[in-house]
Parts: sequence; structure tokens; C-alpha cells
Amino acid sequence: MNSQSDLNEFRNTFNEILCAICPDHETHELAEVYSWIRESILYNVPHGKFSRGLTVVSTYRAIVEQQGKTPTCDEIKLASALGWSLEFLHSAYLITDDMMDQSITRRNKPCWYKVEHVGLRSCNDAKVLEQEVYHIIEIFFHDKPCYGKLNDLLHEAARYIVFGQCMDMTSNPTGKRPKFKLFTDHRYASIAKYKTSLYSFVLPVRIGTYTMYMSSYDSPDAHKMAEEMLIKIGHLYQLQDDYFDCFGDPDITGKIGRDIQEGKSSWPIVTAFKLCDQDQRETLEKHYCIDEDTSVAIVKDIFTKLSIKELYLKEETEYYKNLCKSINDLKLKNQLLANICKQFLDMIYKRKN
Repeated sequence: MNSQSDLNEFRNTFNEILCAICPDHETHELAEVYSWIRESILYNVPHGKFSRGLTVVSTYRAIVEQQGKTPTCDEIKLASALGWSLEFLHSAYLITDDMMDQSITRRNKPCWYKVEHVGLRSCNDAKVLEQEVYHIIEIFFHDKPCYGKLNDLLHEAARYIVFGQCMDMTSNPTGKRPKFKLFTDHRYASIAKYKTSLYSFVLPVRIGTYTMYMSSYDSPDAHKMAEEMLIKIGHLYQLQDDYFDCFGDPDITGKIGRDIQEGKSSWPIVTAFKLCDQDQRETLEKHYCIDEDTSVAIVKDIFTKLSIKELYLKEETEYYKNLCKSINDLKLKNQLLANICKQFLDMIYKRKN
């Protein structure tokens, strides 16, 4: 999806961003603050798959090349900076999400709040990373026509993330048993849309079209078509994440799953409630959201009896086939957006982490 040269420029741009955010001034009154922020950024930001950030670059390149042009190095740097703003936003979200879920590991190392000298300071660190999203946009785009629109889009994305998180938490209120009546397909789709799809799939493509010289793709109809498709792809991504949390190998996923212990309205439990008999449902409601190995084992045993693993493999394949058909239909209206959506879909299909 991305050339090696784009990846190299992407990594180089990160170093430039880091120097701009945390200047090396030992005598500055904020020197100690800059040092701490640098440590937080280096621990949390540049270690993921960069799927969101690199999609901004590939989207930008695809649109420019379709116009018969070749992006300059400076233009790829701007697209990379925009991509890093999404990676910073994603990292800020992961820090707070890990705290709320009491997660243990992230990307094969302790969650930031679990680091001994960090603890609850991570609350402020998450806020710092979110603020740096808009700082990055200011540094690279303050004199560009798209500056205001980019700011609006990123603020909108930040709002939707917390809306999705709020919806997730209200299904499982603190100090109470989960609201199992809310564990439905419709509710699950809404959580996936706001918590994952809009900022992880729709946003990278939208802002990739708002950078320099992209006015010809500033079309509400085009964005609407792409958004509908990308939300569906994001739903598949969330389904995969939920499966990995329950059944994945932590050595591969980089994270120890806790959805069962935390009582999350995730795909395995939503699917189980549709298939189980009354006795199984009563057992699930009794043991789901209990942070004990015995209860987790009981829940997973029912999942096994209901063939949740096998159903996931079937559902992933069927979902992929249906999305491919929809993308082929989209090609008749906008081949470029269809190609971008297909690249996204192929990037996540059959993924392992």
C-alpha cells in the first residue's frame, strides 16, 4: 500500500516533528517538561503498524497520480505530517483506553500507565499527545488553505472517539453488572462506528484528500460514498480486534486480552447471546465481567461449545466477500475511491494482530 520511499519519508518526518515539539534547550524553563514529553512520545507513538498515518500518504499519492502528476518530496512530507497527527491521536486514545480497561500490555510491552515511574501521570500524557495533534497541524499547515478544515476534521474525530468510548462504558457501568440487554448487533455496530471506524478508516482518507491541490476531491458526494464503505471495513476491523482479545496469542497481538474480565460488549459475547440457550445465557451473565480465572474459563468454554471461533472465520470471509462486491459496485461511480477502499480491505483481511 506504501512505497519504501514514502515509509522512509514518513519516519524522517517523525524525527522532525519530535524536534519541533520538544526542542533541545537545557536552560529553557520547560526543559524538564520537554524531556518528559519526549519520553512519553517515544514510548507510545512510533511503534504501531502506522496504518492510519500511511493511509493518508497513500491516499494523497493516489489522487495526485490520477491527475497525471507526481507528488514532490515536500508534498509527501506534508502528507506524512498529517499522518503523524493521526498516529498521535491514536496513541492518546490508547493510553486512556488501557487505563480504563486495566490492560496490562500494549505492543508487547507494559502499558504506559503500568510503567513504574508513570502511573496516573499518564492521564496528563494522553492529554498532551492529543494537544500535539493540533500543534503538528499548526506547524505544517498554518499557511495552507486547508488548515481550518483539517482542524475541524481532527476535532470532530476526537469528539467521536470519546462518544464511542462513552457508549462502550455505559453498556458496562462502573461498580455494576453489565447491561446485557444492550449487548445487541445494533449497539455493537454503533460502538464500532464511533470508537473505531470513523477515525481509523474514514478520517485518514478524508484528510488525505484535503491536503494541497486536492480541491477537485473536496466533494461531499465522493466523501459520502467512501465513508459508507470505510465504516463497514472498520466494523470488520473491530470484529477482528474483539476476536483477538478473546482468542489471540499475546505474543502475536502484543496485548493480553481482558474484554471478558472487563465486561465489554464485544463480538464474541454479542454473538454468543444470539446462539445460546437459557441455561447458557444465565451462566454467561453470571460469569462475564468477573475478573477471576475460573469465570473466564467458564465463559470461554461456552464460547467453544457455541463454535464462536469457527463462526468468526466464516463471518470474516463472508464479510470480506460482501465488501468486495460493494467495492466493485463503487467502481462504477468512483474508481479511485473504490481502489483506496480495496487497499484498506486487503490490508486488514486475515490479519493476525
